[in-house]
Amino acid sequence: MASHPRPVPDRSERDPGGGDRRETIGLVGAGRAGSAVALALAAAGHSVVAVSSRSAVGRERAVGRFPGARIGTVPQVVTRLRAAEAVLIAVPDDAIAPVTAELVAAGAVRAGQTLAHLSGRHGLGALAAGSAVGAARMALHPIMTLPGTVGDPGVFAGVPFGITADSVAEALARRLVADVGGIPLSIEDGRRDLYHAALVLGGNFLTSLTVAARETLAAAGVADPGAALAPLLRASLDNALTRGWPAATGPVRRGDLGTVQAHLRALDAADPAVAAVYRALVAYTTGGLERAGLLDAPVADRLRAGAVADPPRAGGAGGAGGAGGAGDVGRARRDGQLGESSGDRGSSPMTGGGIGHTVAGNVGPESPR
Repeated sequence: MASHPRPVPDRSERDPGGGDRRETIGLVGAGRAGSAVALALAAAGHSVVAVSSRSAVGRERAVGRFPGARIGTVPQVVTRLRAAEAVLIAVPDDAIAPVTAELVAAGAVRAGQTLAHLSGRHGLGALAAGSAVGAARMALHPIMTLPGTVGDPGVFAGVPFGITADSVAEALARRLVADVGGIPLSIEDGRRDLYHAALVLGGNFLTSLTVAARETLAAAGVADPGAALAPLLRASLDNALTRGWPAATGPVRRGDLGTVQAHLRALDAADPAVAAVYRALVAYTTGGLERAGLLDAPVADRLRAGAVADPPRAGGAGGAGGAGGAGDVGRARRDGQLGESSGDRGSSPMTGGGIGHTVAGNVGPESPR
């Protein structure tokens, strides 16, 4: 890696196609997400020339990860950051705009440079302070959950990246994604909230639903709920990804209101929060199947009305199917049947300055970012 960054002409003066050009990269924020992307870029031949972190631990880790870079706080590496052709701002979502403004105020941003962030939610507006001094902007959001350790240069192989870029930075954004083995996916700047919401539904809340299913199965007395669920969940996910609503199975697809109501009696007794999720999903699934022509309107109406109403009691306090009393799921959690701990949590896509979505409620633990 270069020890002294060379003077860099404005991007408008360079070959617009980029070709195999290698960039000098500055990294602001040395957490898992930023480090993973910067390491992958370095493995592809780009030079990481500066790493800034407010955390002493982050700076310490960066020493081992980026041996050719100058490492320190922004004031300590400002010259290297300013000389870099691209600066990756890898901080939490809410910090992107203020950190960008701080970099501009410190003199670390210049005309002809490109600023990038990794947030799924934010588009180019978060980098507005850089645009005001002539820097180009891009958002590079890997649609994946990061592994627990950083350092695999092939971690982004085959991973789609949601990219939004100024016209002058579009080619560079696509090239950097391709260089790390990713697949560029263009997202309009005004649609990133919707794009990111879709990923939270499919990624973060899939975790929540899976944990809810595990906890409920444990409350039903299954010793290893994860193993019991795995074949069903994997097949369901594969089918849904390829077929959409025609892949749906189960009592809602069959119009089996009696089974839906039995489930609700059991869930109301075991965990009302999960019962509320079940009711919402019955309503959503019913509407989706009806719109797809897979459920007749009278059947759909009965399901909607029956799921919203209090289910009729059958067989006394336990509910149908011998459901246990209130608190079964909570007892399963306390008894350690579920095997969940903070150490099991993954990093979600980067979902923010790396990516982050914490799910509130009783559905289960959610991965940070």
